[in-house]
Amino acid sequence: MTNSETAGNRFALGTLRTTASHTIGVPHLVELLQEVPSDAPAESYREAVVDDNLLGRPTQAGRLRSLRHLRELYFLDPGRAEFTALRHFWDLDRSSRPLLAGLLALTRDEVFRASFGAIADLPAGASVTSADLTEAITARFGSELSESTLGKTGRNTGACWTQTGHLAGRAKKIRTAVNAQPAAIAYAAYLGHLAGGRGLGVLDNSWSQILEITPGRSLDALRNAHTQGLLDLLVAGNVVDVSFPALGGVA
Repeated sequence: MTNSETAGNRFALGTLRTTASHTIGVPHLVELLQEVPSDAPAESYREAVVDDNLLGRPTQAGRLRSLRHLRELYFLDPGRAEFTALRHFWDLDRSSRPLLAGLLALTRDEVFRASFGAIADLPAGASVTSADLTEAITARFGSELSESTLGKTGRNTGACWTQTGHLAGRAKKIRTAVNAQPAAIAYAAYLGHLAGGRGLGVLDNSWSQILEITPGRSLDALRNAHTQGLLDLLVAGNVVDVSFPALGGVA
């Protein structure tokens, strides 16, 4: 994937390692976005988490920590195209919310991205352990992270993929198949657009992999999103144009 500049944002895959110490916090994000209006300024998110203690943290330090983690993964800033699009699709389809959060967290957190290698090719019903996830992360960051930190990443990312719907269970994790709805497909395509993808290239990337779009079915997926009015799609011979009029983006 390439980097691109869109609407004043410099888009690049993030190098954060939030999941080395924390999960992606989908339940907290759901609670926060339910409380804060979609047109609210960035400061409203801070007020909700820190001043109003929406997430029920017992200490000021805990509130600030929760805010930092959520900002790292999701921006919580309407000035960021990635977050503006998240909120747009978030309000359109409740069932897609776990995958929408996972898509942006994957963009931001390199440890979370690395952990997907442990589950990417597993069939539904396969068993997944924390050690499996740790092994995938170690293959990428073994020389950079301590043994204790690596152990935490296995547990944390296991919880993360459970939050997105790729895993099920508590102590014993089982691989589950995800059913990406048009809102998640459109958001993945938009992130692909921000990263420089054009045509079918908006879905030929890491995001479509976690949506489990079958290779060769990207056009069908885009058509489904187009049918729901979530993006515009024009196909003429071998030329495919994808645009996002509601988000001000053209691919």
